[in-house]
Amino acid sequence: MKDIQCYVLGMVQVNTYLLWKDNHVLIIDPGTASKRLFEAIDERQGIVDGIVLTHAHFDHIGGIDAIVKKYQCSLYMNDLDEELLTNSRLNFSIGEEIIVHTKPETLLPGVHTIGNFEITFIDAPGHSEGSSMILWDDNLFSGDVLFQGSIGRTDLATSSNTKMMQSLRKIREMDPNLKVYPGHGPASTLKDELLYNPYLQF
Repeated sequence: MKDIQCYVLGMVQVNTYLLWKDNHVLIIDPGTASKRLFEAIDERQGIVDGIVLTHAHFDHIGGIDAIVKKYQCSLYMNDLDEELLTNSRLNFSIGEEIIVHTKPETLLPGVHTIGNFEITFIDAPGHSEGSSMILWDDNLFSGDVLFQGSIGRTDLATSSNTKMMQSLRKIREMDPNLKVYPGHGPASTLKDELLYNPYLQF
């Protein structure tokens, strides 16, 4: 049985996703070490196959070390964002510095098997240099590239408006039947975003 759970965590309300396949779980963008997250996994006797990041800004990485310690799992990401894990200026953690000590494993664009999960990792720079999207069946986890009716910021360190436009062009060519699970805000469908999102009207 497959299932997707979303937990809205942290001061900027990041969407942390638990992807379930039977009793195995893959975690996307753990914003904080939330008690709710641990309880959700433990209640179902979940086996954590890994953590995958869409990118490494502070609001998406705060729970990594605690989750890795508790479940002895690996962290996977685009290595172009690896420096952000240990650089608070680049990951934009203002006030309370967020530093991740877990050493990540690199995911290149393409199909990958992580535990019981087969995902497609998609290069999508613009919000950050290493910004990526994750495709699991017909579910697109778009990180801070694409939101319902909007897109991610391009005025942060390692951001690029030009590369964001290239990523949006890539999204326009994808299957419109995909369900879109963004890094912030409500879920959507690519069909609706192609129709109503002004940033895809070009």
